[in-house]
Amino acid sequence: MSSTHPSGAVYGDQFFSYTDALSRDSAAAVVPILARMVKGVTSVADFGCARGTWLAAWRAAGVTNVAGIDGSYVDPDSLLIPRDQFHAMDMNGDINLARRFDLVHSFEVAEHLKPERSADFVASLTRHADIVLFSAAPPGQGGLNHINERPYETWRSLFRAHGFDAYDAVRPEIQDLADVSYWYRYNMVLYANDAGSLRLAPDVQATRIPDNRPILDVSPKLFQLRKKMIRVLPRGMQDWLARAKAASTT
Repeated sequence: MSSTHPSGAVYGDQFFSYTDALSRDSAAAVVPILARMVKGVTSVADFGCARGTWLAAWRAAGVTNVAGIDGSYVDPDSLLIPRDQFHAMDMNGDINLARRFDLVHSFEVAEHLKPERSADFVASLTRHADIVLFSAAPPGQGGLNHINERPYETWRSLFRAHGFDAYDAVRPEIQDLADVSYWYRYNMVLYANDAGSLRLAPDVQATRIPDNRPILDVSPKLFQLRKKMIRVLPRGMQDWLARAKAASTT
């Protein structure tokens, strides 16, 4: 089965199986860390959940009040969460579930959205929770139809517009975990508003990034060089490389 992503790319079962395999191990390692960092998590929403791998990990950890949001291109028969917890919505549109959650996360999704929808996407995330864990590919990371790779500071400014501060608590905890895919280890930033910050563990509160300091690129120097090289490649070549990598590992 093939399906059309909001970026316009056509993704098939092979692609989703590839991403599922990578996110499953990552979620198993990261979810317990998040459960410690954020007090009293009883509900979680995942924007761009695909088949629901991360939410399945939360359910396994005892948080069964979850919601997955993604497009109609996700085959309902392939979901790893109950169907009634999945919401098929336009990821480029204004998303409003008319409820709030203890935690919202969105991982490696925003780079696939239309650039002009970036601010609206962040508004949708912050509408649903006081705490948001966010990762998105920076320029040069490369990947299939990454049409909206942006610097960390661009996303930070969009969150700041809604009163959310950046906390660099997650990346140091997962930096050396081999089971966690590199894009999570390099890109995950926690955002919280004033109310959300009160629900962060004290050691997490201490990781707030001062307004006059940037979010650092913690990727290895060789990977930073790789990103510089990927940035200059034509979009079509980047997509070809991403497809070839996925095919070689499935």
